[in-house]
Amino acid sequence: MNYTVRKVAAVAAGIALTFNVLSVDDIGAVNDVSLQAPEMEITTAEPVDFVPSAYIISNSHLSAEAEQTTDDLEDRTFIISIDENGQDIVDPGDFSHDGSHYWVSVDIANMRSAPDVESDIVGQITYATDVIRISYGSEWSLIRTSNGTEGYVLSSLLSEDEIALPTATPTPRPTATPTPAPTATPTPVPQAPAFSETSYEATVYASCVINARSGPGTDYSLVSGFNTGDAISVVARTDNGWYRTANGYYVKADLCLDQAPAAPVPASSGSSSAVDPSGFSDFGSYCLQFVGTPYVYSGSSPSGFDCSGFVSYIYANYYGISLPHNAAEISALGSAVSPDNVQVGDVLGHDYNNDGYIDHVSLYIGNGTCIHASNSRMGVITSAWPMGSVVTIRRFV
Repeated sequence: MNYTVRKVAAVAAGIALTFNVLSVDDIGAVNDVSLQAPEMEITTAEPVDFVPSAYIISNSHLSAEAEQTTDDLEDRTFIISIDENGQDIVDPGDFSHDGSHYWVSVDIANMRSAPDVESDIVGQITYATDVIRISYGSEWSLIRTSNGTEGYVLSSLLSEDEIALPTATPTPRPTATPTPAPTATPTPVPQAPAFSETSYEATVYASCVINARSGPGTDYSLVSGFNTGDAISVVARTDNGWYRTANGYYVKADLCLDQAPAAPVPASSGSSSAVDPSGFSDFGSYCLQFVGTPYVYSGSSPSGFDCSGFVSYIYANYYGISLPHNAAEISALGSAVSPDNVQVGDVLGHDYNNDGYIDHVSLYIGNGTCIHASNSRMGVITSAWPMGSVVTIRRFV
């Protein structure tokens, strides 16, 4: 019995072994992935609470990098300014015209002969001084003061906003009861004259027809006159540019010569007929002495004028009135005058292109005559009134 059982068990074991051998030979032919490789369990790593500081980029690091970037940008940024010698990078001949009022914003500003810190100083202006800016470049401005002095100053020393000198704070008075004022009427204190005189005895000669006035200024009444070449005996000179004659009248010093003129004032080369200066007022005679002066663009001196430069020069040196070196700006100032009421000293504005813009200015000097810096061919000439294309007449005196 036992033998039989063992025999059966041996046969079963042999069958099982044979089956296992056959199964191993078929590995790789079965489609079941589980038979290809053992199954693995994939697990997700737990979050790490600690990160090494070497891997952290802090805000301070970012800020430092940003600042470094900014510094590099500034190092690569170039600003155009005046060169190391203090010269303006724009040639004075290419300055932009202005004509506006400006005020000095520093205690003292030097006026120079050129837009260059190495150029000569032609004057000084103080805080709150009102000046006219004739033109300007990149760093410098050409200005004119109220007395007609012109020069270059750094634009940074000027303010386009009006500056007024501060009013001094009065010293507090003592609180003690003041002594009553006397009831008698005090003796009036005489007012000092607006000018002063110094003794100056000489014989001078009229350079043109000169009006003699009751006082040292064009606001005083006419009392007499002198013709070109007349000898004038003077006894005093005022601080505002006039001579007092021996008979107590006043004549403008700039219109007098130390020696008798050798020849009469020449007539205008641009006029259709000769102009006799003896028929003009002292203002007209003063203007006529510049007839024949060459025309120079942007010029405003006896060495050469353009139209607005001539008008502004005449007004600054005869009337002491500062006008802009710009035809359109001059024609927007003063008071309007009708052609029927034109008088000596009025400024005429011309619109040659009929486009609403003032192209040219001239002066009326009386006797149906105008004077102006015409063009590069004729220079300063006289023309008959009325002139063409006059669209505005302005009066300043």
